[in-house]
Amino acid sequence: CEVVSKANCAKLKQGIAVRFHGEEGMGQGVVREWFDILSNEIVNPDYALFTQSADGTTFQPNSNSYVNPDHLNYFRFAGQILGLALNHRQLVNIYFTRSFYKHILGIPVNYQDVASIDPEYAKNLQWILDNDISDLGLELTFSVETDVFGAMEEVPLKPGGGSILVTQNNKELLLSGMPEIDVSDWIKNTEYTSGYEREDPVIQWFWEVVEDITQEERVLLLQFVTGSSRVPHGGFANIMGGSGLQNFTIAAVPYTPNLLPTSSTCINMLKLPEYPSKEILKDRLLVALHCGSYGYTMA
Repeated sequence: CEVVSKANCAKLKQGIAVRFHGEEGMGQGVVREWFDILSNEIVNPDYALFTQSADGTTFQPNSNSYVNPDHLNYFRFAGQILGLALNHRQLVNIYFTRSFYKHILGIPVNYQDVASIDPEYAKNLQWILDNDISDLGLELTFSVETDVFGAMEEVPLKPGGGSILVTQNNKELLLSGMPEIDVSDWIKNTEYTSGYEREDPVIQWFWEVVEDITQEERVLLLQFVTGSSRVPHGGFANIMGGSGLQNFTIAAVPYTPNLLPTSSTCINMLKLPEYPSKEILKDRLLVALHCGSYGYTMA
């Protein structure tokens, strides 16, 4: 193990020669046996690096791996062994979950990946997403219970998640997580109506506010106007309305003091009052987003 950890990467890529202590044999058969032994040790529960998933056949990182003070070095070594196996086309006796592979490849993970290891759980998640949960009394929060050395503990999925109830309006965030929002793409695919144009001061203030607020608040804004917290594949150009593709639209509304923005989600329209300053615009917008003033109207 120490030899592999300290070896030059370029040298390891050239080839591997393995000989077990007390044995004379060498060659590809010994190399295959070495990889087989190491792959079994990588998922050995005594090291607490990986744990079996619900399907009983695949492995995923163990959230309790921190019990081993040197666990990060062990994970690094496991990665080196798997990288060597790939480089030298050697099979290993480990099957990881699809979500773990996606994470390694930098591909976003979503709740649908659960289906590969626990179809029933995935089915329940999909039902929650597809149905109105307002009156079901589920009392779900943005947290999960996990087994920590035999004791069940609540782990928040976001700061303070244990005290945030899952509602009809925010359930998509629980299942799908926080999406990345490209503000420049958002601006590019936005239309203006009822008197607004891209160069108007109110519109410029609006986009400055969107760039200033947090990613979570951008998600709330997207959901406020479109009814969904997700950006479709292909970006804002592919946002759907009630009757097909429908760009995000900002409509002018006459200003009166304390008037909040409203929306028509069926046509992805934000009805934005003609606020006299950027500060007032930001304040009124955030009040609408955080206080649930959805103000849905007919188009």
